[in-house]
Amino acid sequence: MDASIPVFEKPHPKVTVLDWTRNIQRLQNEARVRRFESYELRQRANQLRNETSVTTHWDNYMNNEMLRDRIFEVQSWREKQRFTRECVRDEIRVLREEKNSTELLLEYLQVPLMVVSQCFSNRDQRVPPELTTDQLGEELRKELHIIENSKRVLTDVCHMGWEKIKELQNVFCRLDREIQNKDETLQLEYNVKDLNRECSNISYQLDPTRIPAESMSEESYVHCIENTIKIANQLMTESKELRETMFKSREQAKNQMYAQSQEVEMFMRRRVYDIQRARNEMEWQKSKLETNLQKVDREIECLRAAVADKINPTKLVETRLEMRTRRPVLGRVQDKPMRGLIEEYERVHTSSNLLEKKLEEALTTYHGMYNHYQRVIKDLEYKNQALETDRRLIEIRKPLHGPNETEFKRNIGYCHVANELVPE
Repeated sequence: MDASIPVFEKPHPKVTVLDWTRNIQRLQNEARVRRFESYELRQRANQLRNETSVTTHWDNYMNNEMLRDRIFEVQSWREKQRFTRECVRDEIRVLREEKNSTELLLEYLQVPLMVVSQCFSNRDQRVPPELTTDQLGEELRKELHIIENSKRVLTDVCHMGWEKIKELQNVFCRLDREIQNKDETLQLEYNVKDLNRECSNISYQLDPTRIPAESMSEESYVHCIENTIKIANQLMTESKELRETMFKSREQAKNQMYAQSQEVEMFMRRRVYDIQRARNEMEWQKSKLETNLQKVDREIECLRAAVADKINPTKLVETRLEMRTRRPVLGRVQDKPMRGLIEEYERVHTSSNLLEKKLEEALTTYHGMYNHYQRVIKDLEYKNQALETDRRLIEIRKPLHGPNETEFKRNIGYCHVANELVPE
């Protein structure tokens, strides 16, 4: 049959209405599932957005609070370390003052040492008869021993003070360094805390969760700070004990040297008194010897005159006896004149012998007294030299006394008569 219009069919298979209807239902079901999935996705996305927003907000808030707490903690430790640093600085200052006072006393000890050395040198100028081992020499040696011992003790405590100052300076530098680190840390923490999402200096970072090298735990951090403060407190306690030791050593050295100086000067004045008394005794002996020498000298002159006076009577009686021996034989009678002349001869010779013996005895006594007189004069010179030597010690020891301490006041202290004087 002929057609009015041409009909062309696509070269595809045809579907039935039932298949077409089923295809529409399948698309409807698929669309319903997609819409449900879209709804579920939107609900979950909204919930996720809300949860992440809340989590981010609270995480930021909590981290800000933790940063604030951390800043407060660092500030607290910094203030403690600052207080400890100031205490260490004050302790270094007072310890240096104590050390300087001890060094000044140590330098002053050169004066007593020089004085004691001059005392020994001055006393060595005495002549051998006056080189006595007396109590004054013992006290001077004791004073020298006390000064040397005080010098050794003060030198030791000064060295200990220098070492303690060095240790305190080390811990002071350590505290100062840690405080500077905390200042830098606080500045950085403040910058971190002040950052927010609106800041222009925030950006993505490469591996921001890495842990830097040489990082320490919080326990180690606290332990390090507490250990530094503990070391500083321990050193300050030791420094305080050392300052007390320095003060005690100085005062003990002063008291010992003052007491020994008083003891030395008491024995020095006693020794001067003893030498002066011995000198006065020698002066008295000298004057008595001079008087007796004059008397003995006069007596010797009298004895010599008496011996000379017996020469002519001896010659006379001997001449008479000799002349009577020339009488004639019948005239040689042993009469009374003969017996009288013989008795006179014997008495004259006896008197001459007695006078000569007495003269020799007087000369011996005179020479003995004169030799003793010379020895007394020599000993008196020794006594004067020793007295001048020991008196010179008073001038030598003047540097050990204060400028207002007069000899009268020292004598009052030596004799303990201050309570017996009328107050001014």
